[in-house]
Amino acid sequence: MLQTIRDRFTGWIAVAVIGLLGLMLAITFGDVTSDAVAPTVAAEVNGEQIPLLEYQRVVQEQVLRQEQELQIELPPALRQQVERQVLEGMIRNRVVGQYVAERGYRVSDSVVADFIRGLEQFQVGGEFSQPGYVAILSSQGLTPEGFEREQRKSMEIAQLSTGLVGSSFYTPAEFRRYIELEKERRQFSYAVFQPADYLAEVEIAESQIEAVYSARPEEFQTAESVTLEYVELRRDAIAAEVLIDGSELRQFYDANIDQYSAPERRRARHILLARDGDNDEALAERALELRRQLEGGADFAELARTQSDDPGSAAQGGELGWNGRGVYVEAFEDALFGLEVGELSAPVSTEFGYHIIELQEVTGGQVEAFEDIRESLLADLKLQRADDEYYESQQLLDDLALENPGTLAVAAEQLGLAVQRVTEFTRTGGGPFGFSRPLVDAAFSQAVLEDGENSELIELEGGASVVLRVSEHRLPELRPLADVRDQIEEDLALEAAAEQARERGSAFAERARAGAELALLAVEFGVDLNGGTWVERADASVPAEVLADVFRAGAKNSDLPSVGELETTAGGYAIYRLDAIEPGKPEAVARDQRDQRKAVLAEQLGSSSATSLLLNLRGEASVVLAQGVIQSPDEDALSP
Repeated sequence: MLQTIRDRFTGWIAVAVIGLLGLMLAITFGDVTSDAVAPTVAAEVNGEQIPLLEYQRVVQEQVLRQEQELQIELPPALRQQVERQVLEGMIRNRVVGQYVAERGYRVSDSVVADFIRGLEQFQVGGEFSQPGYVAILSSQGLTPEGFEREQRKSMEIAQLSTGLVGSSFYTPAEFRRYIELEKERRQFSYAVFQPADYLAEVEIAESQIEAVYSARPEEFQTAESVTLEYVELRRDAIAAEVLIDGSELRQFYDANIDQYSAPERRRARHILLARDGDNDEALAERALELRRQLEGGADFAELARTQSDDPGSAAQGGELGWNGRGVYVEAFEDALFGLEVGELSAPVSTEFGYHIIELQEVTGGQVEAFEDIRESLLADLKLQRADDEYYESQQLLDDLALENPGTLAVAAEQLGLAVQRVTEFTRTGGGPFGFSRPLVDAAFSQAVLEDGENSELIELEGGASVVLRVSEHRLPELRPLADVRDQIEEDLALEAAAEQARERGSAFAERARAGAELALLAVEFGVDLNGGTWVERADASVPAEVLADVFRAGAKNSDLPSVGELETTAGGYAIYRLDAIEPGKPEAVARDQRDQRKAVLAEQLGSSSATSLLLNLRGEASVVLAQGVIQSPDEDALSP
């Protein structure tokens, strides 16, 4: 049936997707063996293969995404981490998929189809587009068959997860304990010693600065960089020079009028008599009889419910909803788009059987007026006219750069372009390009960087192409002390101030534990004393680190008051005195809030159960990795 969906996607058979299970936990490969598997395989999981190409495709997608987000070239260690995460995720998906298959979880073709059809990325104008579906998958190196198979697996896994969540519950005692903790209040006072308060007291000697500079020279090196010369070819610049007269623009509008029309969509219903055997004449006669009944006043919806063999629409009285062209099989579409509103079709024969179609409504099809879209028409036509010249210029630029490897001047002169420069281009990019993986790879390739050649043509986003060469290469070198002196001094001063804050905070805590009055201590040490009131776990008025440490303190009222201290991530030092604890009262929570919390807790428990199941299955799985599947600088990382 899914093959039918792919080849002849009709309005009464639906299709759509869910993503793969994305359980990315701590990555370890301590329980795998590394052995000889087929060269096209990345790993085997309980005998099931993970194709190497599939693994490499996902790794590449993740690496590119990370580099775009971070705007850097991923160093080997981070790339290795991505590879491990991807492979471990794929292994875990296989393990869970095998588990649900063994236990009989099943998703029907129609459910998978309905799900895929509902995805926005496969829709045009709010309706599923079969050509768009195939094109999007193809652009990602996927086939409809493989994609649908993965969605079925994902939906079966979702059934398992839903079952675990749905069967989870908390006992009254557990829920009471949860409310006691969630609604618990604590009374405490606190003070924070900040390094900034002691900076004025700090003096850094020149010898300290020189010692840091000498001991950690790697921290004060310049980044490796190059000076780039490049020639840029832009499609929009070529388009700007294109001249279009009024008659040409009008001809372009008339020839492409469909592009400037709201797509026509039709709402219809149908009755399907499915083929079952070889008696086609009898089926055609039955279809004619049904049409005669409809012409005689029979209720279409009732006939569809009782006579139609389409399980997707019969229960809805044959309703197919709104659809445009490209959704139905050809014969059905031709008949539908040849009808007037309210008209019945003659029996239409398709591979599915005989259809009787009734057109109910039509929308769209309106054409935008020429004058209203004149400017956008002009821009579209200019870009279209510029395409041929742009692609020819690309080829010429590439050829000239190859024929004259030591200079870009020849290519620039023949194409009427300027040779431009970026003076500081590093492995994290630079200049007008920002970070671009293709440009970084080209600039620091052996041919360009070491051999002094021009790069090949590099296509950028937005209709631009460049050829570049390196005119100067600067290796990392130690920056003069004068350039980094202020930064070293500032860092040392902050370290010294943080140490003073820590020492004074510790002295404050020691005195507080000895029973000194906090208010007097605060005056003596010159810090602000805060709190002293009842505070709940989610109170935003208290620094998060202090609040978390106070509620982590495992004290009982009989042990109070107690004094705690902690270093903050900003380099400060916090001291608090916990004076009282009041557990939450379940009876004070309204019934509707209790029910809501119970549902949330059950869902959390179900998720925890799913995670535990996954970890158990993963631990018991037999996993064999291909040699070298992870491009790791540390081969021992895969060893048990």
